[in-house]
Amino acid sequence: MGFERGFEEKIDVIDLIINVLKDHEKRMDELISRLEGTQSPQSTLPYVDYRSTTPTRANVIVSLSKWQDFKEKGSVSSLVAFDIIDREFHVFALGNGILYNYVEKIPEMDIKYNKTDKKVQIESIDVSTADLMQVALGGKLDCGLGLTKREYDVEINDEISMRKISYSIDPVTVKEWLAYQLGVNDKDIIQGKIKI
Repeated sequence: MGFERGFEEKIDVIDLIINVLKDHEKRMDELISRLEGTQSPQSTLPYVDYRSTTPTRANVIVSLSKWQDFKEKGSVSSLVAFDIIDREFHVFALGNGILYNYVEKIPEMDIKYNKTDKKVQIESIDVSTADLMQVALGGKLDCGLGLTKREYDVEINDEISMRKISYSIDPVTVKEWLAYQLGVNDKDIIQGKIKI
């Protein structure tokens, strides 16, 4: 008798959880319907919804810090834009009334070194921020986009020189890379900013 009672209690708990989840799903559907029905009159950002050719406006801006999340959301976008702003790589994707944004810093690195007859001794390595050290050494952003490296030497005095390394991004490469990463047509990818 104790086994049957324990089993019935477990079934009752499972039924309760299922009912709570169904109620939650209904409420979420209602909220989504209401959000889809509202349009912000102040929004000035027209775009074409990927499901139709009816112009609509972005109602929400979402900043994503992980590329994988952005990649997932950006794959249903009707328009993608990228730009370099203050040594940061910005990507914007419009889809389903939402403007998604991803930002990643582009490093700069200075290596001060001392030259002797047979060897070079590194005095210091300065990177724009410490968390960009791996990006600077690897030559690739966390999202996987390869950087173009430009480097040159500056002689400080007879013994000490500095190797200055700056990174940039080739727009043609970015466009192709974004089309592949997001699975969108490269004609829907532009260089520039999206503002609302």
